[in-house]
Amino acid sequence: MEIKKLICFDFDDTLCHTLKPEEGKPIWKEKFGTDWPYKGWWSKPETLDLDTFDTKINPYVYQEYLKAVSDPDNYVFCATGRIEKLRTEVEKVLHKLNLSFDALYLNNGGDTFTFKSRLFEKLISELQPEEFIMYDDRFEHLVEFEKWTETIDCKITIIDVINKTTKTFN
Repeated sequence: MEIKKLICFDFDDTLCHTLKPEEGKPIWKEKFGTDWPYKGWWSKPETLDLDTFDTKINPYVYQEYLKAVSDPDNYVFCATGRIEKLRTEVEKVLHKLNLSFDALYLNNGGDTFTFKSRLFEKLISELQPEEFIMYDDRFEHLVEFEKWTETIDCKITIIDVINKTTKTFN
């Protein structure tokens, strides 16, 4: 099958609103009567516990997701900076939100931008799509991805889901 569009959705604050530490820690304390027991946040499975936190879908991105998965010529995937050991928890959140992808990629170590840019390069090279489209929320990554497009021989569209802006390159 020829892939026309390779479409990537980020997970946290793009597809769904997972809580940041400053939002989640007070909920944790109220629910369990103790302070958050860890130093970190994003690498902990408890941050994705559906019994503790109410993770909601991003309605704007959900509409874009529905359009993307409706075309069988698209390869639609989710790539997250969450680490591989959280695969089960991420899959549970996606299942709860009725989101299904051709593939789910989690960070295998290192910084998120490097993980994603290498993954995107590999998929673009292997699948040879007419266009690569990515949805993301992190401003610093969006800026880096704009520079990254200069090194890739493919039409690339970057959607900033916070500001709902679209930029196309190449």
